[in-house]
Amino acid sequence: MKMSVALLLLCCLSLSDGQTQVKDLVANGENNQPNIWTEVRDLRDMMVELRVKLDMAMKENAKMAEQILELKKENAAMNERMKIGETQLDTFKREHAEQPKVAFSADLGTRGDLGPHSTEITLTFNNVFTNIGNNYNPTTGLFTAPVKGVYYFRFTACGVQIRQSLGASLYKNGQKIVSVGQWRNHDQHRYASNGAVLQLEVDDVVCMKLLPGYTIYDSPDNLSTFSGFLIYPL
Repeated sequence: MKMSVALLLLCCLSLSDGQTQVKDLVANGENNQPNIWTEVRDLRDMMVELRVKLDMAMKENAKMAEQILELKKENAAMNERMKIGETQLDTFKREHAEQPKVAFSADLGTRGDLGPHSTEITLTFNNVFTNIGNNYNPTTGLFTAPVKGVYYFRFTACGVQIRQSLGASLYKNGQKIVSVGQWRNHDQHRYASNGAVLQLEVDDVVCMKLLPGYTIYDSPDNLSTFSGFLIYPL
């Protein structure tokens, strides 16, 4: 009988300890469980922050897109200007490639005095420096226009004889255009120059002539010269 009572008391004590342990576990579980509302608030704040950043990024992208569009417009305008410039350059090159090259310059070639004569004579500047296009004939002293255009001619005459006059004239198709001259009683090595811009037709002839009773002088220093070139064709 005593043994049975002891066993009953032991079982009661065990049950009491078990309930106490269960309560302790439940209490500990409640204390360790996270606060779900705090996490929800944190998620909400995170979403708001992300939305603000997203809005800022979208605005930046829109601004960048506008800048890219503006750069594309500027690039298109620049390309158009470059095309126009290339077209103008091609036209310029073509026009100048097609334009004839005409220029000459020559010295009288005489070593000493020429003249005086009783009539005008055509001067042959036979010491040629330049004759682009070969339109000047050093044998005859004649320049023949290869194309219709505007030409420039320049000449210089030298004289040294004290008792003789210095003079020369520029002719176009047998017509006197301009002249230079200096009367007697002068110092050594006188110079006279003149020039003219002439509109010539194809095969028009230009030359220099010595005035009657006048002289012209030249030396190895090339003192008396005749030059001309095409300014532009018409």
